[in-house]
Order: sequence, then structure tokens, then C-alpha cells
Amino acid sequence: MQELSWDDLKVLLACSRHGSTRTAASAMGVSNSTVARRLETLEAAIEGRLFDRTPDGLLATALCEELLPIAKTVEDTISDGQLRLTGRDALLAGKLKVSIADFKPVNQLLFRSLSEFSKAYPRIQLDVRSSNDKVDLSRREADFAIRGLKLEERPPKDIVGVKLGLLTMGLYVHKTLLVDARLGKRELSFIDSSQTAPAGLPTAADLGIKVRHSVDTPIARLDAVANQMGVAALACCSVADAGVKDLVRLPNTESVPHRYVWLLYHKDLRQSARIRALFKHLLTLEQNWPAEWMGQAIAPNISSELINAKISKLA
Repeated sequence: MQELSWDDLKVLLACSRHGSTRTAASAMGVSNSTVARRLETLEAAIEGRLFDRTPDGLLATALCEELLPIAKTVEDTISDGQLRLTGRDALLAGKLKVSIADFKPVNQLLFRSLSEFSKAYPRIQLDVRSSNDKVDLSRREADFAIRGLKLEERPPKDIVGVKLGLLTMGLYVHKTLLVDARLGKRELSFIDSSQTAPAGLPTAADLGIKVRHSVDTPIARLDAVANQMGVAALACCSVADAGVKDLVRLPNTESVPHRYVWLLYHKDLRQSARIRALFKHLLTLEQNWPAEWMGQAIAPNISSELINAKISKLA
């Protein structure tokens, strides 16, 4: 097997982070054919497949997962060395504009990370703007943007983007309302919204219950469910963040993928030491993304058997 070079590892990291040779090429500032050719050469050199080519993009193989930690360690070492060689103190000063969405659960996680960055780099000023409006990175309206994009959506080709984590949605109900409905004391109804629910999430018709209320904003819809007004589609991260007692996922339903949260910046800023420093810092969110936001270990997915057991005790 041939020895691996840093150029080989850069291709591996870019393809892993961006999910396709095209977006990896854009991030690296080379052509799609160049990345595809380098990837094929790398796989031939190590005599193994690094990515499965699927309609949804590149899917890392077990061999790739083994190599990624090594590649990231090399990247960190080289990055740290470059910062020292270019004069870290002189470059890591000034202002960085960061645009974030107006979404409390994700912002709490972001500000914890930004606070750590601020302590590590006391000469950098952070100008953070919170808005759900689109931000034009090409016009330098912000240096960074953190936004939730639809599952199939990708950043423009002149924007460097990395997925930080997945957000899922599920159907939630208050446990007391669920028990009362099983006892025939109250009717279980659906709380509708004008917002489009993700594909795969059961509708009121699928559940065989009627729509009674309509509540548009996510925060208000969470409050409605917490106050036993019905079943509603909620972001799993919002439920986890709210910590509402006795809020459970509707029996026999699962959470479904809704959006990916992306870290975005314009490719022309790649040579900025400040940009690289914050990008590297925020990238750690990818490894620390809360499992419950992805629908894992969220407020209990209470089973029909457990509900029936509770009813039996009340009867």
C-alpha cells in the first residue's frame, strides 16, 4: 500500500464533511473531476472503498470511519502550525460577524461554544445577529451563518458549508391527556399548523383523530401540548430544552428527520486566520450534537402497554 499524503487526507475529510465530490470540490477550490479522481486514486492506493456512492451522496464505509480520526488529528496539527507560522497574535484580532437563527435550543448550544471561543481569543470581537431572514454571505452581511436547511437542500457553490447536526420532529402529547383519552374522559384531538410537517410524520387522518385546534408558531404549539390541548408535531430539541414534565411521544410513532443545521461561510474567506479559528472551534459541535435532538433518548416514547397499565391502576 502506498503512503498517504496530506493531500489524500484533505480529500477524505472534505468528502466526509460535505457528502459529495461536488461540494467537497467547491470547499477545496478545485474542480469536481479533480476530487473524484483523487478519491478514486486514494481508494486504489489503500485497496479499499472509502465511500459508498448513493443517490443521496457519499456514505462513509467502516474503513473511512477508521481513517477519519487520523485525518482530523493531522489537520489539527497542520492548522495549529500554520497559525503559529503566520503570527497568531497579529492575525487573531478584530471583528467576526455571526448570523444565527432565532431558535432558542440551538442558540443555547451555540452561545456556550461562542463563549468558550471568546475566552480563548480575547482580541476577537463577536458581532452576533439573531434573525430568521436569509443572510447574503457573498455581500459580507455576515462572516458566518448558522442555519437549518431542508434535508435535500445544499448551500450555494460559493459557500463553504458543514453539517453540524440533525434536527428531528415527532408527535407529542401530555401523558395525562393520553390516559384520560384511553379512559374515555376526554377526546384526543390534533393541533394543526400552517407549517409543513416533515415527510413520514403521521397526519391526523393517519392517526384517525380529528383536527380541533390550529397553532402556528413552534413555541406556542409546545405550550398548547404542555397544557393538554392535544397532539402536535414538535421539534425534539424544543421538547428536550423545555423540560416539560409528562410530555411524551405519541405511542407507536417515531421521530423523523426534519432539518440539518449547517455552519456556513464564503469560500473567499478561507485564508483568514480568524475565520479558520472560529470554524475549527464551532466544528466541535458536530461531535457534541445532543442525541435527543436527533430523536434519541428524548422524552419517553411511552408505549400502549404502559398507558394501559396506568389506566388499570386508575380503574
